[in-house]
Amino acid sequence: MAAGITLRDRRDAKPERLAALTRLRAFLIAWVLVYHLELALRALGGLPLAEAVALKGYLGVDGFFVLSGFALFLGYRHRAPVGLAGYAGFVRRRAERLFPLHLAALGALVLLVGAAMLAGLNINEPQRFGAYELLMQALLLHGWETTAQHAWNYPSWALSAIWAGTLAFPLLLPLLAARGAPACWAMVVAAMAGLGWLGALADGAQLNRTLHLGLVRFGLEFVLGLALARLVTLRAVPGGVAAAAVLFLPLGLWLGQDVVAVAGLAALVARLGMEAPGATPPRDLAWRLGEASFGIYLAWVFVEAALVVLLRVAEPGQGARIALMAGGLAASGALGWLAWRCVEVPVARRLAPPRHVSV
Repeated sequence: MAAGITLRDRRDAKPERLAALTRLRAFLIAWVLVYHLELALRALGGLPLAEAVALKGYLGVDGFFVLSGFALFLGYRHRAPVGLAGYAGFVRRRAERLFPLHLAALGALVLLVGAAMLAGLNINEPQRFGAYELLMQALLLHGWETTAQHAWNYPSWALSAIWAGTLAFPLLLPLLAARGAPACWAMVVAAMAGLGWLGALADGAQLNRTLHLGLVRFGLEFVLGLALARLVTLRAVPGGVAAAAVLFLPLGLWLGQDVVAVAGLAALVARLGMEAPGATPPRDLAWRLGEASFGIYLAWVFVEAALVVLLRVAEPGQGARIALMAGGLAASGALGWLAWRCVEVPVARRLAPPRHVSV
């Protein structure tokens, strides 16, 4: 197979969207939510294995970062943005997908915080809700080393990092598409080495980095996803090898080594990315939750606010805390699904270009 692929601005080509990768998004977002729920509730204290896995749930974000690069390459390798107009069109389309739901969630949070202040409720660390932080978050710049404190809808730092990847992607795609398998394998090794360095820093945070060095974490994993997608399209990754490498995920969790677990997550993305697209659109629950994962991620802060209020007035036992964890997971899923159906999907339809039908 030729080392390069022809880059053309084929606007009629549809992006490849694999159901298996969409379902993976549901797994990853559930893991992230369980992590946040465990931090808030400490429900799994008597279950050491479950607690250990839950407290590594921030690695679900690493899975999303790898998947973002992988999916973008698959989606645009046959319709690469060409020239300044192509770049602007690509960025506009991605912004139309990313910003409406982000701004809707942020606006709802502004109303919630304002109502709490007017009601005289005690707000933890009220300096987090200042105008500068709001502006940085609205523009999705808060994950670019512009702030040192988690504010407003704080999990959206990851979306800020993904937005940086969106802006860089059209510039990276032609470079990557011209490379063969040896160069892409070198990129994989370099990205993993970079993650190894990041995870070995003396502060002991491993890969759990957000506002500081979070963009480096994202960049390495984004490039890792891009390179793996290129390798998969070159058929340079044996399916059996990718399947076996998924075992690095439980191994990394057992060893407590984030970079090893991320290697397993990357292998899982690559293996699922080898699946052929289905003949009919899927409609199962995991696929639906994967489609709504963006909304679910942004909805968590509202569930967290409810839990904070509840824990101020009650001291539930472990059984009740586990029940609250299950309820919080279900509530985040339900809110996120509603946000997807009522905001993301309608806005996408309204902003979609009209279809030209030949008669």
